[in-house]
Amino acid sequence: MPPPRWISFDCYGTLIDWQRGVRRAFRDLAHASEDETQEMFDAWECIQWKKLQGPYEPYEEILRSSFREAVEKFGYWCPGYAGEAFVESLARWEPFPDVDPALRRLSQKHHLAIISNVDRRLLGGTIKNFPVRFDALITAEDARAYKPNSAIFRMALERMGCLPNEVVHVAFGAKYDLKAAHDLGMRVIWLNRDASAIPDLMVEAEIRSLEDLPALW
Repeated sequence: MPPPRWISFDCYGTLIDWQRGVRRAFRDLAHASEDETQEMFDAWECIQWKKLQGPYEPYEEILRSSFREAVEKFGYWCPGYAGEAFVESLARWEPFPDVDPALRRLSQKHHLAIISNVDRRLLGGTIKNFPVRFDALITAEDARAYKPNSAIFRMALERMGCLPNEVVHVAFGAKYDLKAAHDLGMRVIWLNRDASAIPDLMVEAEIRSLEDLPALW
């Protein structure tokens, strides 16, 4: 495969371990049992997904409301400040162990970007966790649209100043990222850490760890 000019990444779920961060928030803020936090994460992600399909509203609002609805769905109670505490916890969600070594290697040969379904302030808190500087940051707030809406990917191409086939987009999620980027003509690589079922689209490569990415070129 020819090396790309740019490598773009989904952030939460691809670079950042969002499941661990969200499950910890349910445990700390709603006092949910550890055994139940995975089921609560799945419910929260489903609630969030539905909200992202509606009219645009700031991601901070979506985080607050989806957290509250997931807590209520499972019959838990949490204090009024819990929604805001959940929003602020996002900056403390940690990268997967394979992320920092891979980013250091990739930054030596490629321009790097993040395309994320968050607000600029929230992403600003997250990027402090990474050891490299990203050359472009594109958020849903910039595009006023959430992935998989193609508007955010079109804005990313404008910011990066390149053609779709000059970008490789790396993500874990087919429904958020891979199909939308692929349909726009971007090269896509599926980061499949959990050995999930193959998505119904043509990907350029499937990797199990981000540390496998530099070796592709």
